[in-house]
Amino acid sequence: MADLQSKVTQLTSQIEGQLTTMVDEIEKQKLRPMGRNMHSCIVSCYDKIGKSGRKEQIEQCAQNCQMPYQQAGQVTQQEIGNFQNRLQNGMMQCQNDAQAMVTPDMQGDEKKMRQVENNLFKCIEGAVGKSKAELGPMRQRIESRMVLESSNGAGGDSGEKKGWFGRG
Repeated sequence: MADLQSKVTQLTSQIEGQLTTMVDEIEKQKLRPMGRNMHSCIVSCYDKIGKSGRKEQIEQCAQNCQMPYQQAGQVTQQEIGNFQNRLQNGMMQCQNDAQAMVTPDMQGDEKKMRQVENNLFKCIEGAVGKSKAELGPMRQRIESRMVLESSNGAGGDSGEKKGWFGRG
C-alpha cells in the first residue's frame, strides 16, 4: 500500500507541476500585461478627469479599468478550481471502484489485494492522464476569454460596464 501511495504521489506531483507551469506562463504572458494596461488606464483616468472632474468619476473610471484584469484572474482561478475538482473526482471514483471490488475473503489474500491495488493505480493513472490532456484546452479557454475581455476594452471613462461575453 505504501508503494501505491508513493506512485500516486508521484503522479499527482507531475500534474501539479504541469499545472503550475501553465499558470505561471499565463500569468507572465497574459495577466502581467493586462495588469500594466490596467494601471496605465487608471493613470489616464486621473489625467483626463483629475483636475476638473468629481471624485466619483475618477473612481468609476478606475473601476472600469480594473475590470478586465480582475475578471481574467477570476476566470483563471475558476478554471483551475474546476480542473482540480475533475481530477479529484476521477481519483475518488477510482478509489470507490476499488473498494467496491473488495470482498471479505479477499482481505486476507495478498495476491488478490495486490491485484486490486494494481487496478486502482491503473485507474488513477488514467484519471491523471485525462487531466493532463485537459490542460491545453483549459489554457485555450482561459486565454480566449482574456482576449475577448481585453477586446471589449477596459472601459476607462466611457462608463460602460462590460463583463465576460459582453454581459454586465
